Amino acid sequence: MASSSSGTRLDRLVTLLETGSTPLIRNTAADQLADVQKQHPDELFNLLTRVIPFLRSKTWETRTAAARALGGIVGNAEKYDPNAEDEPLKPESNGHVKGDGPNDAAVKKEEKEEEDAAALGLSSSEEQLDLDTLDTASILKYGKVLLGSAGVEYDYKLAAMDPAERLAHQKRSLTARLGLGGEYIEEELVTETDLLAQTSGMPTPMHRIDTSVGRSDSIASGCLSPAATPVDDKSGEKPLSKRQLNMLKRKRKNDAKNQANKVQILDLGPRRTSSLGEYPQTPAPTQPYPVKQEPKEEEAADNSGDYFSLERKGGDDEGKLVKEFQGAPIPEKSTFQTEAEESGLEWPFERLCEILTVDLFDHKWEIRHGAAMGLREVLRIHGAGAGRQKGKTRAQNDVLNQRWLNDLACRICCVFMLDRFGDYVSDNVVAPIRESAGQTLGSLLQYLSHDNVVATFKVLYRLVMQSDYEDKPIWQACHGGMIGMRYLVAVRNDLLLKDPFLMDGVLAAVMRGLADFDDDVRAVSAATLVPVADEFVEMRPQDLAGLINKVWECLSNLQDDLSASTGSVMDLLAKLCSFPQVLTAMKENAKHDPLQSFHELVPRLFPFLRHTITSVRAAVLRALLTFLTIEGDSTDSWIDSKALRLIFQNILLERDERVLKLSQQVWNSVVAHLGPSGLATHLPEILDAVIPLALTPIGVPRHPVAMEYSLLIRPSGQVFGPPGQVRRKSTPPGGSEPASKKRRKSAQKKDDNPAPVSPTHNVDGHMMSGDLELVGADTMIRSRIYAAQALGKAMATYPEQLRKDAFQSRIMGHLRSPHSSTQLTTSMIIEEYARSLEAKDALAQAFAGALLPVVEGERPSAYEDLVPKLQVVRTQCAALLSIFREGGASNCPVLAVVVQGQPDASQYAFSVADAEKLLNLQFDKLKKSMTPSQRLISVQALDAAKHDVQVSLQEAKDIKEQRDIRIKAAAAGALVALNESPKKPGLTIKAMMDSVKKEENVELQKRSAASVAGLIVHLVKLNKAVVVNKVVTNLFNFYCMETAETPEFYSNAHIETGILSLKKEEDVRDHPDAAKFEQEAKAARITRRGAREALEHLVVDFGTQVFDKLPVLRKLIEDPIKDVFTADDLPADITESGSQTGQEVVDALSVLRALAGKFHPDVRGFVKDLLPLIAKALQSRLYVLRYAAAKCFATLCSVMTVDGITMLVENVLPSISNGENVHWRQGAIECVYHLIHVMEDSILPYVIFLITPVLGRMSDSDNDVRLLATTSFATLVKLVPLEAGIPDPPGLSEKLLKGRDRERKFVGQMLDPKKVEPFEIPVGINAELRSYQQDGVNWLAFLNRYHLHGILCDDMGLGKTLQTLCMVASDHHMRAEEYAKTKDPNYRRIPSLIVCPPTLSGHWQQEIRQFAPFLSSVLYIGPSRAYSRPQLGNVDIVITSYEVARNDIEFLKPYSWNYCVLDEGHLIKNPKSKTSQAVKQLASNHRLILSGTPIQNNVLELWSLFDFLMPGFLGTEKVFQQRFAKPIAASRFSKSSSKEQEAGALAIEALHKQVLPFLLRRLKEEVLDDLPPKIIQNYYCDLSDLQRKLFEDFTKKEGKELAAAATREDRDSKTHIFQALQYMRKLCNSPALVMTPKHKQYDATQAYLKTHSTSLNDVAHAPKLGALKDLLVDCGIGVADVNHAPAGGLNDLPEAVSQHRALIFCQMKEMLDMVQENVLRKMLPSVQYMRLDGSVEPHKRQEIVNRFNSDPSYDVLLLTTKVGGLGLNLTGADTVIFVEHDWNPQNDIQAMDRAHRIGQKKVVNVYRIVTRGTLEEKILSLQRFKIDVASTVVNQQNAGLQTMQTDQILDLFNVSTEGSENNVPAHDGAGISEEDALDEAGNIREKGKKGFLDELGELWDERQYEEEFDLQGFLGKMKS
Repeated sequence: MASSSSGTRLDRLVTLLETGSTPLIRNTAADQLADVQKQHPDELFNLLTRVIPFLRSKTWETRTAAARALGGIVGNAEKYDPNAEDEPLKPESNGHVKGDGPNDAAVKKEEKEEEDAAALGLSSSEEQLDLDTLDTASILKYGKVLLGSAGVEYDYKLAAMDPAERLAHQKRSLTARLGLGGEYIEEELVTETDLLAQTSGMPTPMHRIDTSVGRSDSIASGCLSPAATPVDDKSGEKPLSKRQLNMLKRKRKNDAKNQANKVQILDLGPRRTSSLGEYPQTPAPTQPYPVKQEPKEEEAADNSGDYFSLERKGGDDEGKLVKEFQGAPIPEKSTFQTEAEESGLEWPFERLCEILTVDLFDHKWEIRHGAAMGLREVLRIHGAGAGRQKGKTRAQNDVLNQRWLNDLACRICCVFMLDRFGDYVSDNVVAPIRESAGQTLGSLLQYLSHDNVVATFKVLYRLVMQSDYEDKPIWQACHGGMIGMRYLVAVRNDLLLKDPFLMDGVLAAVMRGLADFDDDVRAVSAATLVPVADEFVEMRPQDLAGLINKVWECLSNLQDDLSASTGSVMDLLAKLCSFPQVLTAMKENAKHDPLQSFHELVPRLFPFLRHTITSVRAAVLRALLTFLTIEGDSTDSWIDSKALRLIFQNILLERDERVLKLSQQVWNSVVAHLGPSGLATHLPEILDAVIPLALTPIGVPRHPVAMEYSLLIRPSGQVFGPPGQVRRKSTPPGGSEPASKKRRKSAQKKDDNPAPVSPTHNVDGHMMSGDLELVGADTMIRSRIYAAQALGKAMATYPEQLRKDAFQSRIMGHLRSPHSSTQLTTSMIIEEYARSLEAKDALAQAFAGALLPVVEGERPSAYEDLVPKLQVVRTQCAALLSIFREGGASNCPVLAVVVQGQPDASQYAFSVADAEKLLNLQFDKLKKSMTPSQRLISVQALDAAKHDVQVSLQEAKDIKEQRDIRIKAAAAGALVALNESPKKPGLTIKAMMDSVKKEENVELQKRSAASVAGLIVHLVKLNKAVVVNKVVTNLFNFYCMETAETPEFYSNAHIETGILSLKKEEDVRDHPDAAKFEQEAKAARITRRGAREALEHLVVDFGTQVFDKLPVLRKLIEDPIKDVFTADDLPADITESGSQTGQEVVDALSVLRALAGKFHPDVRGFVKDLLPLIAKALQSRLYVLRYAAAKCFATLCSVMTVDGITMLVENVLPSISNGENVHWRQGAIECVYHLIHVMEDSILPYVIFLITPVLGRMSDSDNDVRLLATTSFATLVKLVPLEAGIPDPPGLSEKLLKGRDRERKFVGQMLDPKKVEPFEIPVGINAELRSYQQDGVNWLAFLNRYHLHGILCDDMGLGKTLQTLCMVASDHHMRAEEYAKTKDPNYRRIPSLIVCPPTLSGHWQQEIRQFAPFLSSVLYIGPSRAYSRPQLGNVDIVITSYEVARNDIEFLKPYSWNYCVLDEGHLIKNPKSKTSQAVKQLASNHRLILSGTPIQNNVLELWSLFDFLMPGFLGTEKVFQQRFAKPIAASRFSKSSSKEQEAGALAIEALHKQVLPFLLRRLKEEVLDDLPPKIIQNYYCDLSDLQRKLFEDFTKKEGKELAAAATREDRDSKTHIFQALQYMRKLCNSPALVMTPKHKQYDATQAYLKTHSTSLNDVAHAPKLGALKDLLVDCGIGVADVNHAPAGGLNDLPEAVSQHRALIFCQMKEMLDMVQENVLRKMLPSVQYMRLDGSVEPHKRQEIVNRFNSDPSYDVLLLTTKVGGLGLNLTGADTVIFVEHDWNPQNDIQAMDRAHRIGQKKVVNVYRIVTRGTLEEKILSLQRFKIDVASTVVNQQNAGLQTMQTDQILDLFNVSTEGSENNVPAHDGAGISEEDALDEAGNIREKGKKGFLDELGELWDERQYEEEFDLQGFLGKMKS
């Protein structure tokens, strides 16, 4: 991807680093930039120059994405080793020069190093710092601290310097800023000389980033301003006075201030000339590329008036654009590369690192952060090369390398000392700069020698200890030192093991850190030791006791509930306690000191059980689990009733599922540890607290039921509240878990003494108060389930003889509780008890007796916890009755005040029955008792009130039914678990089946499903086959209830051709009653979920015996499949209305799919036997059966991969290409489609089998097949690059493996252009092909071989016709040979059709005669074409025009064509035109479009072209509009938002990639080395007085009307504007074209002409004609008519041949007449010319072209752009003159390339005559925009297979709907769209304008910190 051709794509990738809306998009862009470096190693500095500026971005995501890109880019760069050729040295101490020993005095080491360096001939560097001499005390005392950002003043001053000065200034000021010069050194920020250097010349624009360091070599300083030299006294000019200097300073400050607010421009290299279009870009002042361009004011939408105004902004476009052969582009010089680096004399990243090192001390924290990440990435990979130089020995280079790294280590330590920026996310501080600097240090440490590692350690140790610093310790420096130490310990633990000094030092530092008063220092200290805990325990057993004491002490000091370090300290504790040595040490401690016993220590952890931070709660539980594993005396002395109670509370109150599971593990471990006797001791004390707590009712929303606070204890043992107190709101509304996304604004300073957090904060407030809205019903139910499991486990472990007394009275009574949820929990406790029980006991017996009435008896009419629901119904009924009373109704019933379910309710209390009675009986009676007038008045109010009653009543009945089902199902489940088989199992089964069918809560439904399976296992043992069969059949049917998964057979039975998967995806209908439909769909989903759960339990429980024990299941699955698919045809009665066969087979396939994965491997033989039948089902004639079979087959392939894929490749895929039977093709492609979705990544090894069959179907005649093939191909092709590295899957047959290698070869060719086989043309073409033409033929042959279709869009004049003829002739020849061999009718002789503009028909015939005379051809055009009809079937090639194809489509359509070639195929760009629709009906084997300009105005044209080539490939027109056209158009709007710009960039990139393999484009200047240049320039003329007068007159009268019309959308307005524009264009040419007698100004104009005595046709009024005459004379054409030489001289005869010959193009025929009449005949009569326009018959046009090319005595050819602009070869001319210009740039480009093409020997000059200040200038600027869009989608990346980038196929073909989700930013309900946003004043904000909160900067969430600063992830990267 050479820089010239890929600028646009690179720009887009680079921009996505900043604008990508998701991390995935940014990271993908970063990875693709890294790939660019891999493929183009020479692009290193070009890429770095683009990426580095983003490290300075204000947004976190941009910086991390840029760092990732940088890491990838340098990772793919070659490592620098100037001594690679030298003799290899013995590796010595990490490859470095050895010092004496780590513990030598620093002075001795330093002297030794100096001696070594002197011995090696190296002088010491003044600038480099040294770890041994770094004065930490001075830096801490005098250094300037680094905060969040500097004063604005400083920014302005720095902005006013140029980059070279700025770097030099920053380096100078660094010593002072570090405080190394003592207290009083100050730097003046901007000195006078700094300002002087800038004063001369123009004001400087905003500077680039400092990349151009002052250099000793010749690289320019890289500043954008003109080189400004300081005023020098020697030159004689006076220096500036003080007053002038001060003025300048003020001005500079203001300039800087103004610039600082604008976008910072990032231009880090010379601007390259655009290779976008063929058109001169109007030279503008060099404008670098801004990251986000602000919308320009003058580009406002209401500029329609501009076209009619004569004002000009800017001068003439004097630039010339020279287009010539470029060959390989000249590499650019990056400002990041010195000449020494370029020539390999020094480390290539020297300059870059220098810049980043200076940025480490920038005043803005974001820049420091970016710099640290940048250095980290470079050093991680290239640290070993730093500082090395060519020409030095390896020993010298090793010293230089260590010096360089030592200096950087010093600077990083300085950052640790001075950085004060901390970000307070949720619970703890994150110091992004110190963390990133730590990672940089980690990257560096791997290359440091032992001595330097020790020196680094000493500096860090001093920072942690701060013993030599007299003032108050600085916690941030200590924190920084500790972070550095953490990375040192993690990266160099090899030295830690070897060097006792380091190990002792680390330990001392950690101990000091753990004792620190600052919480964050403690956190890092704990985290430092975790990675090396193993080594520490091994090597320092004697220090264990001290350390463990320190850790416990640390825990007991953490009074603050929000202590950040708690989690880290807890993790360290758990890690240490996992070592037996540590536990031994703890036991020893306990012997000597009772306070160190486990009994005393472990309870210190209890306060953290309900800590506000989830990770802390988890850490405590892990630590407790560790303590429970300790063997030994008194190690479990901490387990008592308080511990049990706290752990149980943990289960009851925990909302996080992960922590809940851990709590349960701890409970189970404690119960197991205590055993029956222990439990008998400790459990009774707490039973009266824990059981009532577990049985607390669950209320309904807005009516919570709180727990009894007096039963809950705090870790201290105190209760939460006095008995009977129920605190409603125990916490403020914010008392839930800290929200992850919100965070406080980053603070600069951290208070040394944080205010104590109020102890009343309670993380469990909402659980305790039963607040359903905040906690959620599912969470409440889950906590009760876990509590039931915990109690059940404890009850079953309790001594058997004591169980009944302990639990019967406490539990059994609650089965009759007035609260429904209490009954539910009680039943679950009994079930869990029964499950944990080994043998049935008396208690179980008692429970069973109490449960039976619950299952078999009636349920109560109301529950106390549902009273609020009933009260709502009563309120609504009362409201209804009050309306009746007001309306005068008689005998209104009186409602009871108390409702059923309240404790004091009697049988007469208000109930559901009362409400139903009111609705069904009393309502009509009461209505009748009203007077007619009152009835009329009240009718609306009554209906509304009645509806309210109905809704609330239904809600009350639903929740009551739901609770009844839950209680019955739980009780039935408990009976099953107790093995209690009721006499009539019917009610038990019904209770559980109702839950399976209707239960919304997943956990409860799973329990019921497990119980049903348990019951069936029980019944099978009892041989109750009838019941078993009935239940299994019901479950089977339940599973098939959801039609979204199991389609209805009969509603689809009449459809044969089609693909149901497609219909389902597209069929998002609006149902008549959407709410009801959604409700039914949800109910079906719930039933299917429950049935699947139960069936899976059965299959797993019975294992290998499933079909022996449940023959009914086998029968239900196997019989229908065998009955329907064994015979070749479907059963005759399958589609009859009474038959169930069809639905049964669909159900069977659906259930088989659901259970396949759960079948025991030994049972899968049954499935294997069905595979061939399911494969056969894919060929069924009914599309519903094909759908069911495809989904089933795909799932079976994922379960039994080898059998499935073998069957697929051998039996299914061959049918995909059955041309006769569309059903076979539809079934096979549908199967592949589902296979891809089901298998996902595991399909990788088999991708290669699928890709060719699918590819072949992308041009299928059936639209559905085509669409699914394209979608499937899109997914498959992404996986291909990953496929090659995967080992062969086991079990594939030899035959398949061979086939796979064949397929691999093809896919390799498709994706790697280098593998495409050169195509030998088998016929004799009379031409020698150039190399690029041969490449083109290879590409066409590749398309031909795999039945793909494409667009050859080479530049005009590169021989598209010849390349096409080579391919067409070859294919005809190969078909004839094949037919002779095989007589296969598929290869019979059929003609090819070429459709072209009429002008080119003769050209094609001539080319065929010239290059391939053996092909017979016939012209089928013009009125005489009827005579040619009989020949059409007998020739090789038929040539016709678009017009004829349109008119004769009914005649041409029945023919089968071999090739259908559309020359100038962009003529079908409008999909709605009759021509487009006609040619799309032509049937052919191969389709090819030739067009130099596939996109002329907008990307929708490309859709139309592909709709001809591969219909469906770019989706439907509507999808294409949504996915590509709209975002691209929106992003081009001058006021588009950044979101729209991003969507546009993504859409263009995606479209470009998608069409890439099917487009081939080469530009002349890249491939034709013998083609002379083309020079394009504008030739200006001014309006004549008459023209100006008419112009102004028109604008005055029509201006307002046009402005109004521009804002309207109707057709008339558009027509009006169009006519006005046409008028202006004609007027630019000549007033004679517009001045007819009907013209309003006709009389006035005639009068004007009279007074000036001229005529309307006078050339003076049409300056263009005068300009044309001058231009022709300048070219030496018609010189004789101007230079009237003296008679008799030698010059009286005109030259026989002029030196130049011209093509003159006009848009309008009338203008061509004028040129011919007024210029050629009257003014230049000696000029010989010819004319070619629409009046020349098409078949005679080629003759004129031939004559002009062969007869040089013709000077001029007059043409219209439409007729002469396409396809003709007019190389006889070398000058092209445009008198008029087309709105469509491609038409002009096409026209000028008539002369600039193969065969041209002279330089081609193109002149465009432009009238200043008129519409014509606007047309030229509009042309530039259109060229830009076209070249972005179709550019020279399509230049040949080499640059096709098809290996980066990340989202190459994505046509599916997922793609559109990424590209079109969707508005979800929660967000506010930009259109609806308000500004500060509360008004709707203007589009694109910033809101007042937009400046606040981004709030990111802590997850990004966790990802960025994850130590394991960092170490993983280091290793990779």
